[in-house]
Amino acid sequence: MIYYEDKKYHFFELFNEKNGTLIRSNVFGTDLEATMRSFPELIDIGIMGSCEAAKYGICKVAGVDCYQNAIGSNRKNMALDDYICILEQSRDKVFQVALGGAGDPNKHENFEEILAVTRTYNIVPNLTTSGYNITDDEINNIKKYCGAVAVSFYSRLIDGEKESNQVTIAAINRFVAAGCETNIHCVVSDDNIDEITYRLERDLWPQSINAIIFILYKPVGLGIDKKKVKRDQRLLRFLSVAVRRKHPYRVGFDTCFTSALVKYCDTINTSSVDACEAAKFSMYIDSEMNAYPCSFDNQAGKYKESLRNKTITDVWNGEVFEAFRNVKKEKCVDCKSNKICDNGCRLQLGIDLC
Repeated sequence: MIYYEDKKYHFFELFNEKNGTLIRSNVFGTDLEATMRSFPELIDIGIMGSCEAAKYGICKVAGVDCYQNAIGSNRKNMALDDYICILEQSRDKVFQVALGGAGDPNKHENFEEILAVTRTYNIVPNLTTSGYNITDDEINNIKKYCGAVAVSFYSRLIDGEKESNQVTIAAINRFVAAGCETNIHCVVSDDNIDEITYRLERDLWPQSINAIIFILYKPVGLGIDKKKVKRDQRLLRFLSVAVRRKHPYRVGFDTCFTSALVKYCDTINTSSVDACEAAKFSMYIDSEMNAYPCSFDNQAGKYKESLRNKTITDVWNGEVFEAFRNVKKEKCVDCKSNKICDNGCRLQLGIDLC
């Protein structure tokens, strides 16, 4: 267990680096939950500047519109020295880094070195991959160094039972066979929500996975407003099947789903639901060392700050991130669930499902 005490906001955390369990205390001497950290506990690091899989088209064919617009990105991957600079600043403060960016992190030219050096700083690396062209060496390194791996689910059902993308399915099965804790990241849009519900009703997912994490579709990058999830009976059915039924795998949601979970899932324990953690417990850094409160600002860059002439601490405590934290929505002011949702999406992407 790793112990961290936040002396600015007066709480402590315990992190189990073997299974990812995080325990956070209330603010010392009170029954109030801690609402912010003096340094992120998790940093999403976009080590990739371009993407092989995007050029192959497996995400687009599956109806997943890349929020990084990776097919049009030709930036350089993050330099190893830049990555180590992030780790140096994060020592004894950050528990985990999530490796990603505009491409599969396992295709970074220094992939094994990145994983190994992260562990020397007592930080756990995790990553999401499409599984496209993944090698046995990459799988073995992920198993050796990572806490878990997530495979982006780029497959659709054909005739209700056949998978359209065997690349995705094969990658998941190879990770499971290798003994990796394997999760699925599945983007939920208006285009596929009925199919996902159908899969959940029949548990039509690869066998022996640890969990499915549902990611709310965002109109960012190649994303479009038309495919945003709607507040309708289809959403209610999806949430009911996901939350109320027992499955042979765990089910989770990104925090963009919080407003829907609070409003429509009356049986859910709200202590298991978090508000958006952006700029409060997490941040994103792209391959060019630009920092953002949230990775979904990577295209607009409204809250972007360069780390070339500032430290992570400078940015975290700076005016740009503070402006992001202070975004309020009129509809949230008198809402009884505001303490849980905390004003919803501060990028104001129109994705709040309440």
